[in-house]
Amino acid sequence: MKAVEIRNVSKIFKVYGRKFYALKNVSLDVNQGEILALIGPNGSGKTTLINIILGLLLPEKGRIKIFGKSIEDEDFHKNVNLASGEEKFHWMMTVEDVLNFFGLVYGLDTSTRKQRIKELVSLLGLSNIMKRRFEWLSTGERMRLALAKALLNKPKLLLLDEPTLGLDPEIAIKIRNEIKKLNKIYRVTILLTSHYMHEVEQLADRFAFINKGKIVEVGEISQLKRKRQNLEEYFVKQIEEK
Repeated sequence: MKAVEIRNVSKIFKVYGRKFYALKNVSLDVNQGEILALIGPNGSGKTTLINIILGLLLPEKGRIKIFGKSIEDEDFHKNVNLASGEEKFHWMMTVEDVLNFFGLVYGLDTSTRKQRIKELVSLLGLSNIMKRRFEWLSTGERMRLALAKALLNKPKLLLLDEPTLGLDPEIAIKIRNEIKKLNKIYRVTILLTSHYMHEVEQLADRFAFINKGKIVEVGEISQLKRKRQNLEEYFVKQIEEK
């Protein structure tokens, strides 16, 4: 069974009364346990596809299954969560408040919620900032909190949208290490978007390049390296050709 099966998905938006395809006949598989990077220029359809996978948007046509369940099934979202580099929580909430609140949202009972928070706080190094308000957190601390929140419900599929956006290089390295650790420890399948090609090369097993709402190519990072081509060169070449 694939973690994600996307078949012939299309999404149309209207701008100033004119229709355009944000996605057009997109098909893609994500294997269980892998890290797949969805890359492409701004406006290529990455965010639209992520939102459809989350069930926030419905496609005009096509189907998506998450571990065999359609996104139209009532409980498909139990296996999915999202962490974003731009994620925001209420400025007055402490780290502890955020984790407890989302533990309740995800339906965890008191005992399970406390145990899960304890595990994630230890794993992601949040113990020293549990009483700190969100407004006082550094960008790196906010990202680690977003990861902890996204893992509370033990998702089988974790969507990471620009997880190191705006981070200092040293902090970005730490976040990447955390992502690799999460993939290894929990065997969680990860679908990653990023504009940092060196980050994709470090983290991903495979990449899918999307441009103008269409999947242009799917390949293995190792294959590019064997060709002595890095992902940044590939990215620029694809944009120039299109």
